[in-house]
Amino acid sequence: MTESGMTCQTEGMLDLQVNGFAGVDYNNPNLDVEEYEHSLQKMLATGVTACLPTLISASEDHLASCFNALEKARRNSSLAQSMVLGYHLEGPFLSAESGYRGCHPPEAMRAGDLGFFDRLQEVAGGMIRMVTVAPEIEGVLPLIETLSSRGIIVSLGHTSAGLDQIRQATKAGAMLSTHLGNGTATMLSKHDNPILAQLSEDRLSACFIADGYHLSKEQLQLYLRAKGLARSILVTDATAAAGAVPGIYGLGSMELERQQEPVAFAPNTGRPAGSAVTLDQCVQNVINWFDLSLDEAISLASHNPRKIMAMESPETDDPEHCVKWKKEDGRWKVVEAQCGAFSIQNQ
Repeated sequence: MTESGMTCQTEGMLDLQVNGFAGVDYNNPNLDVEEYEHSLQKMLATGVTACLPTLISASEDHLASCFNALEKARRNSSLAQSMVLGYHLEGPFLSAESGYRGCHPPEAMRAGDLGFFDRLQEVAGGMIRMVTVAPEIEGVLPLIETLSSRGIIVSLGHTSAGLDQIRQATKAGAMLSTHLGNGTATMLSKHDNPILAQLSEDRLSACFIADGYHLSKEQLQLYLRAKGLARSILVTDATAAAGAVPGIYGLGSMELERQQEPVAFAPNTGRPAGSAVTLDQCVQNVINWFDLSLDEAISLASHNPRKIMAMESPETDDPEHCVKWKKEDGRWKVVEAQCGAFSIQNQ
């Protein structure tokens, strides 16, 4: 990080889990290039210079249609070709149990199936870079091993797995936890549960949604202490409600309601069913809550996810991959973000 007075420049941030942004749902098979580029421009304005658009559990036909739309839009957008590093498939090899499945439709859940994945990967142009799975599901452990051998990041989430199954998954090649602390039942065994199992597994890094709703400040503090800053990653799990005004937004076949707070609720349960937070807000939150420096917080949102993706972090003085920040009223705000030939300035 380079500093000059109350302004500084950092490397751009990387969001590993973003389901939509600025009113645009990536789980929409009718996504078009104009709205896709609009959402990426708005995301870039928050300091995110790279991302993995994320699809949640659905039928094979629906997922194939969505990947087809995403890939068609990416190929026809210069900004998407610069920002989109690949796709994150969250499911459908997940727990269908109430609590663990979160907002994922239980009828879409299925056993681990390499053929299913390969068909989607073909439609996605080979761009699926990350897959979230539950290791206790039939067929998932060999799927982890195969995907990992291909260089695909396998993350654990929406799982009821205990210590033994988490260890088997990491031995097979899983290296990450998806939004740890969420997608979990309310009542858990105090001795052997998926949160403790993943926190105590040093071979796993972990993603966290630092919005104050999916995890409280106190929960996140405990989880960061367990994982350490070097193995912790900030993500948004953003939906179309992120970077948007209060209202009703889609997530695939579901409707979500955003009120003033940066969280999206399922109207039928009143529980968080997706985030409306932005990554710069997450960075500011951990700075405020835990007295981190901007440099430390940016590592959670840039260096650490790039390390998981086996990427080198750009230099902070790289004019084509950087974010400029300004401190106003005790808060760091993004004033400019650069991704390749694209630059966004905020007033």
